[in-house]
Amino acid sequence: MKRRIVRLFAGLFVVVVSAAGVPAADAQGCVCQKQGSPVFGGLETYLKPGEWQVTFGYRGYESTEHFQGRNPFPELDPNGPINKQHAATGELTYGLTERWNVSLAAPWYNNGFAVRRAGPAASTPYFQDTPVAGVGDLSVRARYWLFSTDNPEKNVSVSGGLKFPNGRSNSTGTVSGRAVPADVSIQLGDKAWGVTTGVSAFRDYSRASLYGTVNYLFTPRNTTGVPTFFGSLTNPNNAVQNSAADQFSSQVGMAYVVRRGYWPVPSVAYRIEGVPVNDAFGKSDGFRRPGTIGFVEPGINMQLRGNLLSFSVAIRQYVNIKDSPASARREDATVPKYMFFAAYSRRLR
Repeated sequence: MKRRIVRLFAGLFVVVVSAAGVPAADAQGCVCQKQGSPVFGGLETYLKPGEWQVTFGYRGYESTEHFQGRNPFPELDPNGPINKQHAATGELTYGLTERWNVSLAAPWYNNGFAVRRAGPAASTPYFQDTPVAGVGDLSVRARYWLFSTDNPEKNVSVSGGLKFPNGRSNSTGTVSGRAVPADVSIQLGDKAWGVTTGVSAFRDYSRASLYGTVNYLFTPRNTTGVPTFFGSLTNPNNAVQNSAADQFSSQVGMAYVVRRGYWPVPSVAYRIEGVPVNDAFGKSDGFRRPGTIGFVEPGINMQLRGNLLSFSVAIRQYVNIKDSPASARREDATVPKYMFFAAYSRRLR
């Protein structure tokens, strides 16, 4: 049971980072990262040829606190934005051989982006939301175990796949009676084909197990073709577009079996997510908020009659918001203090 749960940890890492862009203007903030197409591994144990596995995951957070570089920027907090994101993702994995499997993942989002606007005369300012909900970008992935699956104590896998540009990238909302493009951080897609890559590994000891994952999403497309949210608030003819940015993420952690059997298994990990200043391939025009965010992530995991469950809370520990080469001003962004995760996985025999 311990080994099956550890492989679930290695597989349930999600690539959920993207850019959010604003034009060069007065200091304005929004979430640095965006929910993105996940790369679930679904690796609670080695799949046999012809076997299926279904995995459902949830990720949610609320961002209200601004950062500039590594420093908090509380002067901006009272005016928002308030960025809320909820992602529910389903993935179906099929075993081709004992070392090869393929997966299809589909995310569904319910996001909101509220900004403080001046009300009518004699009224107080109020927050106005621009909600967006629907299916995001689909992804397909192939994974290969580098070493024989006869070894139950350690292994390394590599994965690669495609992200499809099917998620809507031009959703709009109404602010002060006028339709504007929703902020890129809550858009359902980025209008870009992407290439997903990843490496995962685990090593079991007597009761402790180590696991880690590194993922990178390449998006060679330059811009999304959609104007930025904040620029459109002040200029109906805003021509500054959002950047279609690469994403990177990694996680390393440890699980410990307190008592063998069907007892919960605690874990702790360190998660890093970010957006690079420039893409690895193609142009990097448009506007993005590059940066890196680190989280300490304690969790609890259990197996119940063939069902694997995982719950964790990521607690913000490190922030570094970097400046965009497309803007002359110091960049800022709101980032979540906590992120909440839940996952369920079951083998279909």
